[in-house]
Amino acid sequence: MKQRRHSAKHLFWRGVVAAVGTTAMATGIYPVVPHLGLMVARRRREGALPPGQLRAIAAEWAVSLAASAARPVGFFALPGARARGGPRPIILLHGYAMNRANFLLLARRLARAGLGPVRGFEYWTLGKVASAARRLAAYVDDVRRQHGAERVDIIGHSMGGVVGRYYVALGGGADRVANLITIGSPHRGTEVSAVGFGRPIKELYPGSAFLERLTAAPLPPAVRVTAIWSRSDALVSGRRAAGLAGAGVEELVFDDLGHLTMLASRRVTRAIVDRLSRPL
Repeated sequence: MKQRRHSAKHLFWRGVVAAVGTTAMATGIYPVVPHLGLMVARRRREGALPPGQLRAIAAEWAVSLAASAARPVGFFALPGARARGGPRPIILLHGYAMNRANFLLLARRLARAGLGPVRGFEYWTLGKVASAARRLAAYVDDVRRQHGAERVDIIGHSMGGVVGRYYVALGGGADRVANLITIGSPHRGTEVSAVGFGRPIKELYPGSAFLERLTAAPLPPAVRVTAIWSRSDALVSGRRAAGLAGAGVEELVFDDLGHLTMLASRRVTRAIVDRLSRPL
């Protein structure tokens, strides 16, 4: 199954965003600068830092460089795209300025755990979340038809988790999604969005009209929701940014994983496999 072709203009700006992100990661601007800022803030607030913070920065940098190098692979299907053993198709939503190549490890591990098929959904991260959710809705229906599935599972990283949440809460996905799992998603907004480009710099900033509207929309009880986040995430920092309230929402919190490191973590993978394997 293929998504629609993008225009030359779209591909140009996507290349610009990719170049900026790759430069930041290659030079260490990310993750070193925001993580040092997070360490200073935690030291002032808590008086001490948890052990292993420098190792956490090194791990995040390594994963960031690997994600940048893997970008071209995002033009191809993810591992597990042809898997048939799982209870439902799984759709993975990447974060801001990224692509589905971020999910190479996670997709492979999900397939090896007998889950899937695993699909990576691409969307324009400089546009509106609502627009991405509308395209996601069409993609979900295509996947359901192809596999004869009543429902799908959605895993969203960073902005992708907000897109998935919008889809189930406001975009008609309540009866089409069994599990929504978000990883490091700015459900309450993040100040870091202000240094980006496009619509998200307004929509994902704390207190935005978009986030107020989304917060007022209750999560459907038919969808099992898990919010995974880390206290060492320097982009979506702690509960004030990543916390998700709501009846039945399960939060899973780590102390030592960075924004991208969560996607490579076996602990996070095990938690996801456990939740997707539970009977409805």
